[in-house]
Amino acid sequence: MESLAALYKNHIVTLQERTRDVLARFKLDALLIHSGELFNVFLDDHPYPFKVNPQFKAWVPVTQVPNCWLLVDGVNKPKLWFYLPVDYWHNVEPLPTSFWTEEVEVVALPKADGIGSQLPAARGNIGYIGPVPERALQLDIAASNINPKGVIDYLHYYRAYKTDYELACMREAQKMAVSGHRRRKRPSVPA
Repeated sequence: MESLAALYKNHIVTLQERTRDVLARFKLDALLIHSGELFNVFLDDHPYPFKVNPQFKAWVPVTQVPNCWLLVDGVNKPKLWFYLPVDYWHNVEPLPTSFWTEEVEVVALPKADGIGSQLPAARGNIGYIGPVPERALQLDIAASNINPKGVIDYLHYYRAYKTDYELACMREAQKMAVSGHRRRKRPSVPA
């Protein structure tokens, strides 16, 4: 079986092809894909559990870090701004260095609102894919390019067609799940 790194490399090639197609169809220059943000519980200072944007995690295996951004144009190496705050009180994920980081340019983003200074100045033809439309407006993304229905429909449709990398990840997840179910099924022996 191919290594996960080789499978991921081919996965990125497939996503880049799909990106070129969707950008051409909808006359966009690039997609800015947002991992999402934390939202505080009403009248509390604690956030709800974070759930990553599925279109973001289709590209990179970063599922627990809010305020990350991915810029893809189907031609250049995808660029990931990985949220890496200097934080005394909270556990902060380190900058990733794994099998997949060779295929993506990874840049530390120390401030959640610092993405604006990192993006190209001309943003009128960039599509935003993410859960916080008001953040896209603050970044001067055209309102018509915020989660455009045709782009979302295209991306959702092709999520049903799994790459070999995605299938390998699903198989690995199933191995862990089956192991847990089998252990749970065994009768416990009292001490």
